[in-house]
Amino acid sequence: MWMFLGLLVTPSSRVHDFLNIYTGGKLALEGRFAELHDPAVQFAEEQKLVPTNDRLVPFVRPHVYAAFLSPLALLPFGTAFWAWLGFHTVLLFGCWYWGFRQFPADSVVISALYLPTALGIAHGQDGVLMLVISIAAYSMLQRGNVFAAGCVLALGLIKFHLFLLWPVAMLVSRNWRMLAGFCTGGAGMALASLALGGMQGAKAYVGLLTNKDLERLSPTPEFMINAQSIAANLAEGSTIVQAAWTVLTLVMWLVAIWKAPLWRWWSATALAGLLIVPHTYGYDASLLLLPFWLMLFVNADKRLKIVATLASTPLPFLLTLADKPWSVAAALALTAVLFTMALGAGKKKEQEVAAV
Repeated sequence: MWMFLGLLVTPSSRVHDFLNIYTGGKLALEGRFAELHDPAVQFAEEQKLVPTNDRLVPFVRPHVYAAFLSPLALLPFGTAFWAWLGFHTVLLFGCWYWGFRQFPADSVVISALYLPTALGIAHGQDGVLMLVISIAAYSMLQRGNVFAAGCVLALGLIKFHLFLLWPVAMLVSRNWRMLAGFCTGGAGMALASLALGGMQGAKAYVGLLTNKDLERLSPTPEFMINAQSIAANLAEGSTIVQAAWTVLTLVMWLVAIWKAPLWRWWSATALAGLLIVPHTYGYDASLLLLPFWLMLFVNADKRLKIVATLASTPLPFLLTLADKPWSVAAALALTAVLFTMALGAGKKKEQEVAAV
């Protein structure tokens, strides 16, 4: 089934999602960091690669990430696309192997059935890279390398909206060393981007992110997996409903992480982060594979195991590809997981198992 989905999605992803990735790398390779986030410059480069594209697919990542992508531009566009997909496939297999070593063998089944990672690769997205960052930071935290874990987690700021809730979680739990590492890593990335693009590049980046005229900057909210999706599918895009759902999510998150063992603190923060921020799609849930492993193999609450099992099946994420209101399924499923996690917070049995 995943091969069929890949064949269905991949042709369009080459001239859409991957197009902006390659464009950012190409501009970086040419040293054009100051104009990296100029919409006119990006569109001109994209039209050279795909003349039939009539609208900009904006590159919205920071300068330092464009520098990381620059080796892609050493390859022809078509070849680079397949190299990009191959790179993320290898990364995903590495994540599966890590999960197999850490958890029972059943983790392989969960991994193979987990749709967001496959969708992300087929779309030409980099969700698996976010998963790698999450696993690396969690592993360091398990081994007691708290400051280093914060530094590594800060690498996720290349897709910053997915990681905005993490420093707040560190504040709530008073994890000062991890917060210091996160701030250090984030500051290092910001300074590196500033050094590459200068003040002109920084202003252009802010201008691009706040440009409401770019249609593809935040398209199709009904297909998202967050509060925007709830409002778009069930309330005609009501900002009141979106705000209320966001507040409800934050309350459940705070309950779930209060004096929580590591597995629950980590899982709830990753879940809530995707639910409250804008522009999160099914493939962004790639980084939730680790929380699902934790909920299924470390957590002792049977209710949460059942809900997490259902939410990690292909169905909720397949429905995000459907028309409204069915495309709300993933957002509702993730909310149900967070709600169940909050219900089970503070149970002695849960804390004892998580500490093993």
